[in-house]
Amino acid sequence: MKPERFTVGIFLCVIMGMMMLAVWSLAVKQAAKLTEKQEVKIDWEKLYPFDDCWTHSAESEKESLYEYVKRKLEEYTSKYFRGYHNIVEASRRYEDIVRWNMVSVFDYNAVVRLKDGYLTTYTANLDVATDAESVKNFADFCTERGINFLYINFPTKVCVSEDKEICGVLDFANQNADKFLAMLKESGVRNYDFRKNLHEAGKNHHESFFVTDHHWKPETGLWVAGEILRLLRDDLKWDIEPEILSPGNFDCVKYYGWFLGSEGKKVTLARAKPDDFTMIYPKFTASLRFEVPALEINLSGNFSIIYNMEGVETRDYYGKNPYAAYIYGDNPLSVIENMSSTNSKRLLIIHESMSNCVIPFVALGVRHIDAVDLRHFTGSIRKFADTVRPDAVIVMYYAAVPGRGLKPSATKGDKRFYIMQ
Repeated sequence: MKPERFTVGIFLCVIMGMMMLAVWSLAVKQAAKLTEKQEVKIDWEKLYPFDDCWTHSAESEKESLYEYVKRKLEEYTSKYFRGYHNIVEASRRYEDIVRWNMVSVFDYNAVVRLKDGYLTTYTANLDVATDAESVKNFADFCTERGINFLYINFPTKVCVSEDKEICGVLDFANQNADKFLAMLKESGVRNYDFRKNLHEAGKNHHESFFVTDHHWKPETGLWVAGEILRLLRDDLKWDIEPEILSPGNFDCVKYYGWFLGSEGKKVTLARAKPDDFTMIYPKFTASLRFEVPALEINLSGNFSIIYNMEGVETRDYYGKNPYAAYIYGDNPLSVIENMSSTNSKRLLIIHESMSNCVIPFVALGVRHIDAVDLRHFTGSIRKFADTVRPDAVIVMYYAAVPGRGLKPSATKGDKRFYIMQ
């Protein structure tokens, strides 16, 4: 066989192979669409319109055509291209062998390893004044309507005392939180710093989180929920028994080596060992109604109805997210009504994903919870609050981005408009 024919043959084989992989990937994509729970598009702004003819316009960073194509290609190949993660794992192992690990900690979403092996990402030093002003304005709005307002700061994986060599040097999450909470205090906004709660309870900071993910463990979420119920009882004088959330009142179902978090996925199994994952169930009877409008979920039953077990029923490190089993992951609005509650309190929680494994347990202590994630809820949160008339509002975000979701999202003339409007 002539060399040129051999070359052409190899080239054709490669092209045919790529075409077959593309067809296979497309089939996988279509099959995934059939099995995935599809989100329903809801016009939240129409349901909860803004005042003064404002319209919501989510901020979007400008990206070049190259960046757009690169992002879309990575999204597609990581989800549907057969063998993609095996190739990435092999690449990571090769880099380890040749000691080619030249990644700046300041690169976008760069993953770094703490001294005890926990993975994390660093947070830049931020100007938090705008966020503090937004929270204060919304707190004033609530106060004017006789609604109690509380802000809760959750810790990140980087600890002030355990990570002194990077805290305030490479990572500024704690410094951002300190500045933010000081501004809230000066403005008279009631706030609570759960970094202190964590250490005063004698808990190991890093071990409260997953090794491969920025979220804390569900076991930590259960403890946090108990702390929140104590705040509602002691500070707001609600008729609540925080003791109901004692660990002894729950069964834990452990899935060993089941969860590779977002940070673990980035470095792959070549550099990360999967975490154990826990699903937690009350031993006592709880009668709930659970609603997620964006997923067309409206269920009544026991505590297990708020869990999406598709995320944990099979072990799939790259294709599944067990953490999203808790209240079906991130959604614009989740509603939990506790029919077994002995009180009639209604609580509005404004949150991000750190609260997904907290909210289910808080719901065991109050009659009604409306949980809103402003990253996805595009209507007026003020109009929503006026509609549901909660007894209290809790805003809770973690320290990496205090006041997350409260940044300006649109402008009109010289005025600034905030999502928390």
